[in-house]
Formats: sequence, C-alpha cells, structure tokens
Amino acid sequence: MNVKEKLGSNGLSRNISMVTALLSLVTLIVYIIYGVTFNYFDTVVCVFLAAAFALSAIHFLIDGKGARACNLLAVMCLSGAIALFGMNSYPVWADELNGITMYGSRGGLVPVVALLVLLLAAAVAEIISCFIPEREKEVEAA
Repeated sequence: MNVKEKLGSNGLSRNISMVTALLSLVTLIVYIIYGVTFNYFDTVVCVFLAAAFALSAIHFLIDGKGARACNLLAVMCLSGAIALFGMNSYPVWADELNGITMYGSRGGLVPVVALLVLLLAAAVAEIISCFIPEREKEVEAA
C-alpha cells in the first residue's frame, strides 16, 4: 500500500501523525545544520528528534493498538527536545537580548526562534493527534 492509499484509509489522528513525522524530520535536518554551523550541536536533542520522527511514522504506518501509544511517546520526545534545546540556547538569548557578548554566542536569535517554532508546531500537532479518535467507528462507539 502506498502513502496516498494509506492517507485515504487512515483516520485524522494517524494523518496528523504523518504531518508531525514530516515536521520532526525537517526540524532534525534544520537542527543538524544549525548545530554544525554554529557549534551548538547536542546529540541528545538529535536523538529526541529522531525518536519523535520514528514514533510518529510508526503511528501513521502501523494499524494496531500498540501503535496508538506512539503518538504520546512522540510528544514526550518533542517536549524533551524543546526543553533541552531551550536550555542550551540560553547563551544566545542572554547575549542577544542584553546586547553583550558575555557568553560568546554565535548565530543570533533567528535560527533559535525558528527551531523553537518548528518544535512547538510538531508538539502541538502530535498533542492534537492524541485526542482525536483513529476512525469514525470509535466516535460512534463513544
């Protein structure tokens, strides 16, 4: 079954997980570029993003009760990435907002804010996916 057929047969919750998987993958690529370019690469943030991508993709691709928990686990991974990246970006915020170079930060606030927006968008989308029933049958049964 190809992705187009899968999109038609899946419910809204699993399709949102596919969007989250794509957002997580884009965020992972942008983070790797940012981390290597400005020397702020953190392996744990990278692992959190890769895990969020994998879990969202599993929720989209696999039809089973166990796969339903994957979107919740993806939210936890995205939350960890947001927290750790936010903590690691403190020197950039301090230097840029105070107009000083106390921490010797590089890169400015634009890439930091862009990454945080991507992370928050992915987390919110996956949280929404957690609260939407998988199929119309689940709505009728409830």
